[in-house]
Formats: sequence, structure tokens, C-alpha cells
Amino acid sequence: MDNSDIAITLVLISAFMHATWNAVVRAGSSRFMTLAMVDGTALVICLLALPLVSVPSLEVWGYILVSVVLNTVYRLFLIKAYETGDFGQVYPVMRGVPPVLVALFSYFLLHEQLSLQALVGVLMICVGIISLTFVRRMTAQMFKPILMAVCAGVFIAAYTVVDAKGVRASETVLQYIIYLTVFQSIPIPLLAFSKERSALGHAIRGHWRVGLFGGVFYLASYGLVLFALSLDAVAKVSALRETSVIIGAIIAALFFHERFGWRRMVSAFVIVCGIILIKVST
Repeated sequence: MDNSDIAITLVLISAFMHATWNAVVRAGSSRFMTLAMVDGTALVICLLALPLVSVPSLEVWGYILVSVVLNTVYRLFLIKAYETGDFGQVYPVMRGVPPVLVALFSYFLLHEQLSLQALVGVLMICVGIISLTFVRRMTAQMFKPILMAVCAGVFIAAYTVVDAKGVRASETVLQYIIYLTVFQSIPIPLLAFSKERSALGHAIRGHWRVGLFGGVFYLASYGLVLFALSLDAVAKVSALRETSVIIGAIIAALFFHERFGWRRMVSAFVIVCGIILIKVST
């Protein structure tokens, strides 16, 4: 397998894990506390792994700090979106916005160019993802969660490009993964501890297994993406990662009793066609 094939395989595995840990957050009685437990689990794992890697250079520290800020804002929008909207509608919007923005950012900031086939594949994935939002008739109540999801998607695109530069400037991919996760996993648990200490303690006692499961999947999911970002074009990696919406739609149907239907099947078909175009363009 060449680097492109390895990157595609890693990202598709990551997509499954990403949809799963997002469903864990959505299923929690308190999205904020569940996300705090997920981040807390990732924080503990990476603190234990710190001795395995060297301290990053000043350049890499810059990328880490910017990414932490962007990730924290993204998480706050994520919580608001899941508190007010259905998983099956919020998740596709949040994951459909980044690929186009990442393609633009990576062109101007990283000077990466996609072939025509790959670009069409990225656009097909975006169209297929966003079309999942319209499996039901839009209402006024859906405006706020969709707006929150769009804002979250913008910050996803921003931190993806920052992390692509950071992981390529690091000594090793593992170094960037561990140090980034340590610092980006602090803000949400810290906010939860300072504002709702008793609620956090209750959540940990009653649902620590959920937090552990979600944390492991979250860490593994983004770790695989960072490895992929070091191997292939950022726009392609970003677009392929968002195929997690297909898995998300299945999870929404099975566990949240949200309809799948023929429209989601058509959307899934468009996304798969986009994946094939990206694959044959390599």
C-alpha cells in the first residue's frame, strides 16, 4: 500500500470511531458533562503517554495553542447544537461544512492542489453530507441547532488546517497527538469542575464507562486523522473523514429512532461515489 492508500484506510476507520463518540455525547443526559468525561479520559491517557515523546519545538507549540483555542470554541458550539437539535440533522451539517472550507484553506495556506477528479469527489461528499439535513421538513425550531452546527463546522475546518501544519512540523506524529490532546482536553473538564462540581461527580459515578468508551474512541479517531494528514492532501483527508455521517445516520436510526429512508440512501450513494472519485484520482 502506498501512502495515499494508507491514509484512506486510516481515515475511514477514524470516521467510524468519530461517529460513535459523537453519538455517545448526543446520548448523554447532559451533553456538557458527557463531553467533559470524554475529554477527561483522553487527558489522562495522554498524560500517562507524555514520557514517550520529546517536548515540541516553539514552532509546534504555536500550532498547538492555536488549535486548542479553535477546538475549545468548536466544542462549545457542539454542545449547543446537540442540546437543541436532533443528532441526524445536526451531525451532517457540522461535518458537511468543513471539507469545502478545508479545500480552500489548504489551497491558499498550504499550497495544495487537487486534481479535477479529487475536487469533484470532495464536492460530491459535501453535497451528500449536507443533503442528509433535509430528510425532514425544516421548521423554525431547527434554525438554532443548524446555525450552531454551521459555526462548529467552520471551527473544525480551521483547526484541521492548523493541525495539518502542526503535525508536519513535529518531530513525530505521536508527539503532536499527545501534546495537543493534553492541552485541548483541559478546558471543558475544567469548566465542568468549576461550575457544576457536584453534577460532574454524579456523572462520573453513574456513567464513567460511557466517558471511558467515548474518550478512547475520540482519541483514537483524531489520532488516526493526524497520521493521515501527514501522508496525504489535507482536503482529501478532511472530506473522507466526513463520511462518518453515513455511520451517524445509521446510529441515529438504530439508537435515536430517527428515520433513515430513501433520501438518506441517496445521500449515502452520492457520498460513496465521491469516495470512489477521490480513490481513483490517487
